[in-house]
Amino acid sequence: MKLAVIGVLVFLCGCAHYEFDITRPQDLARHVDSKQDTVLQHPPLEYSMRAVENRLVVLIRNTTDDNTQLLGDRSSVVDAEGQSHPLPNMAIAPQSYIKLILPPYRPHIDHGPTFGIGIGGVIASSHDHRRHVVGFAASDPYWGEPQYFTVYGGSDEALYWDWNDEGEIRLTLVFARGEQQFTHEWVIRRVKMK
Repeated sequence: MKLAVIGVLVFLCGCAHYEFDITRPQDLARHVDSKQDTVLQHPPLEYSMRAVENRLVVLIRNTTDDNTQLLGDRSSVVDAEGQSHPLPNMAIAPQSYIKLILPPYRPHIDHGPTFGIGIGGVIASSHDHRRHVVGFAASDPYWGEPQYFTVYGGSDEALYWDWNDEGEIRLTLVFARGEQQFTHEWVIRRVKMK
C-alpha cells in the first residue's frame, strides 16, 4: 500500500529535470533536450549538444584536416553567479572531437564494497569533518557512497562550479588552427522541465 502511494505521488508531482536553451549566437538559437543531439554548424567546427543528468554535454568536432587547439587559458565559462572559470587546453586532431561537460564533475573517491564483523563505533565531528573510528564497525554510513573532496589551491580549484536551478552561462572558446585564432561565444540558459 505504501509503495502505491509513493508511486502516485511521484507520478502526480513529476520529476523535474533541466534542459538548455542556446540564446547566442542568435542564428544558432535553439533548445537542447535529453532525447537527441542538437547538432550545430559553427565553421570550421561542428557542435553536438545534449542534456544528460541535468548537465550540458558538448562535443566539439574538428571536421577539417588540420589540427585545432582549444586554448583553455584564453577561454572561459562565466557561471550563473557571474564567476569566471578557466577551461583546460585540449587538442582536437583532424576528424575527431573533444568533450566538455558543463558544469564539470568534481573529482570523487569511490569506495568499493566492504564487509566487517564485530563491535565498534564511529565518532564524527561536524566542525572539522574529521572522523575517528574505534574498534571495528559492522556498518559505516560514510562508506558505500561517493566521497567528494574539494581541491584547494592551484588553478584546478576554479575548474569546478555548480549550475543550480535555472540560470544563464556565457561560454567563450578560443581556438588556434595553424597561425589563425578564432573565437566562438555562446550564451546558454538552463531551463526547468517537468
